[in-house]
Amino acid sequence: MTNSLEKASRVRRRLRETAHELVARVEKLIGERGPLLRGAYQLRGTRCGKDTCKCARGELHPTAVLIVSEDGRRRSYYVRPSERAEVQRRVERYQGVRAARAEVNRLTVEVLGAADEFLEALLEPHRPERGAVAPMARRRRRKSP
Repeated sequence: MTNSLEKASRVRRRLRETAHELVARVEKLIGERGPLLRGAYQLRGTRCGKDTCKCARGELHPTAVLIVSEDGRRRSYYVRPSERAEVQRRVERYQGVRAARAEVNRLTVEVLGAADEFLEALLEPHRPERGAVAPMARRRRRKSP
């Protein structure tokens, strides 16, 4: 009995800590105001095709692209230099929200597991004392004629 109560106490403490962490992650998640951009932001090197350009010697031009999935296919969109900082910021925030959501999911599973463990630690089987009245026998119902 004492061992199960000690275990329940440990699990209760772990459950409380995990629940606090879960609430903190949810608060951070709902604090995001957007707008966000789904996808990946990349800087790539490209060649312009001019024979006299530096890219012909291997010094590629930096080109920013936004890579998104549309109808199951990956598409790349050119990002203008004036928009690059904002697009990159929105994509990074989107990825941060996705990571926070995954963490909320992980913590939720952990809280539910700890709650089950807590319940098991508190449960004890019913053992009637000797000489106690036996459970009542079930009566069979008579079939109607």
